[in-house]
Amino acid sequence: MSDPPGTSDVTGGGRVDAVDGVRAVGFLLVFGYHTWLYGGSPDLGPLSSIAAQNTRPDFFVVVTGFGLFLSMARTPGHVATLDLRRYAHRRLRRIVLPYWAALAFAILLPHVLVAATRAVGMASLAREWPSWPDLLSHLSFTHLFFADYWASINGSLWTMSLEMQLYVVFPVLVFAWHRWGWPALVGALAAWAAYRAAVLIWVPDQGFPGRLLWEAQAPGRLVELIAGMGAAVIVARVLHRPSGRVAAAYLLGGVIAYAVAVAPFATGTPVREAALAVAFGCLIVAIIGSRRARAVFGSKPVATMGLMSYSLFLVHEPIAWYLSELLRRGFGVADGAGRVWLLWTLGLGITAVFGYVFYRLIERPCLRWARSVPSPTVLTTARESMPNGGRLPRSDQRRPHP
Repeated sequence: MSDPPGTSDVTGGGRVDAVDGVRAVGFLLVFGYHTWLYGGSPDLGPLSSIAAQNTRPDFFVVVTGFGLFLSMARTPGHVATLDLRRYAHRRLRRIVLPYWAALAFAILLPHVLVAATRAVGMASLAREWPSWPDLLSHLSFTHLFFADYWASINGSLWTMSLEMQLYVVFPVLVFAWHRWGWPALVGALAAWAAYRAAVLIWVPDQGFPGRLLWEAQAPGRLVELIAGMGAAVIVARVLHRPSGRVAAAYLLGGVIAYAVAVAPFATGTPVREAALAVAFGCLIVAIIGSRRARAVFGSKPVATMGLMSYSLFLVHEPIAWYLSELLRRGFGVADGAGRVWLLWTLGLGITAVFGYVFYRLIERPCLRWARSVPSPTVLTTARESMPNGGRLPRSDQRRPHP
């Protein structure tokens, strides 16, 4: 089956380095937010405005939809679908063991630090071990359903529960798209709007986390997942070749959508998620559709950071927190811009070292293990993809002439 026009120029038939570079943006967003928060949330001008929005969860959902759907969007029509067994094996092998290792890291690190500080004669308070229900909820990716556990072990890993939910929802969207086409995804957007409206109406706003635990579930993020899928279709089927003007137009659209998302009237409403979905979808298209942007995001340093972004994300939060406390208590670095810049430089370097070791020892073997499973994207024949299996209605069937 031939590729759609422009595929060889824009996405090719295999891995796109610039897509890895896009993932690096997601890591920098979450790292920037947490280090800015741990540094006392100082006023750093536009940088503070970007960091304070904490848009990494939204960005990662859009990138997830884009990455999962790109291989299917490369084929014309709706003939691509999923082999569920291969899909599940690949996702579980790719995600679970590194995540469990990150839980162990987050649990053991404070106890190691307590022992180290006491060994040099410094006072240090003992840390409690997580309870069995807390630990089991994290191991089973269900901690986002519990107000007591969702951010207990590692404050950034609540998104892993969301990610596993998205991996369950994605095949449903694919099969609906395969059977009914884009109207099925329009129906999914309607279901998202109804869910978000129901949360606003019936879930009381009783302070943090309150509604967040409802809004952060997969039904509340459908618009962002579908936006990523839409971006994959645009990149694979609409962009005939890289174009600076077209990329600039998408970038402008993304900037306008982002401005809507961060406007005061959008705070706490579905408008924010919808606008961020459009903004990040446009950003992905702009990057992949521009030769210059692809050169930057596909460069070795940026693409390598993106390739390791999962490992970097998994280990960054406890490292950033304890380094911030060391700077504050051990070296007298007060809250403010100075500590944030130290975290953004020294902290990023330390996180990169730990993340690289984590990637080499844990994530990369799991990547290879996952890739040993054949691609879950399968193609049906044109006849099979048509309604009624390609058979004509009885009224249109003609008997052969004698």
